[in-house]
Amino acid sequence: MDLSGKNVVYVGLGGIGFEACKQLMEKNLANLAVLDLAENPENIQSIQAIDKATKVCFIKCDVTNKASIKEALAEAVNLFQFIDVLVNGAGVIADRNVELTINVNLIGLINTTLEALPYMDKEQKGRGGVVLNIASVLGLEPCGCICVYSASKFGVVGFTRSLSDPFYYNRTGVAVVGLCPGFTSTAMTTAPKISDTFEYSKPLTDEVFSLPFQPAAIAGEHLVQVIEKAENGSHWITDKCNLSKVDFKTFWEA
Repeated sequence: MDLSGKNVVYVGLGGIGFEACKQLMEKNLANLAVLDLAENPENIQSIQAIDKATKVCFIKCDVTNKASIKEALAEAVNLFQFIDVLVNGAGVIADRNVELTINVNLIGLINTTLEALPYMDKEQKGRGGVVLNIASVLGLEPCGCICVYSASKFGVVGFTRSLSDPFYYNRTGVAVVGLCPGFTSTAMTTAPKISDTFEYSKPLTDEVFSLPFQPAAIAGEHLVQVIEKAENGSHWITDKCNLSKVDFKTFWEA
């Protein structure tokens, strides 16, 4: 996708989100709406400063609340009519709060996508586009120290792959793709003490979180590249500063 003149909705201004939004502002967007629960005026201002021609707005949104999602997306559409790109980037690592982890990482992502699709579907209110869901390498391979987080990200991969069925793409014109970051330096990943599934998971946690971390700026750069590729159904790994395509295996066929 050529991002020039496009409208982007980015959900979740975390470490990767902030860096990705900075990269997106180099693409001559028409509008960028940042949806998050907590406003960060300094980050919004620094994003806007990159290109004054692109309008940047913050819209408060709680992805654990369907009414909040609905209102936030309606506000975005009211501001700039179409959504061309939706990035679902909200996420938490909080295994001992099972409900929060699943609600933010999976249910919130699903609800946001389903609420946004009518605004993007070329047969409804939209003109096609791209939905990018941020999963994780731990949605491709299990991780014993954060089992609930891993399960939520496996769910994101399953939802993304299912929604990218050609039947939907041929109707809507919306490509659905996934990005699976490896260990990336963000505020979320630098607090492993709140991450473990059990108290006695600590040896596993210490081992996993001692792995090398890539800069968030690299993951943000890769995210934008995946949007530009817009290859429906594809999943990409950003890890160790490299971007690679996931080669899924078929285990069962109808």
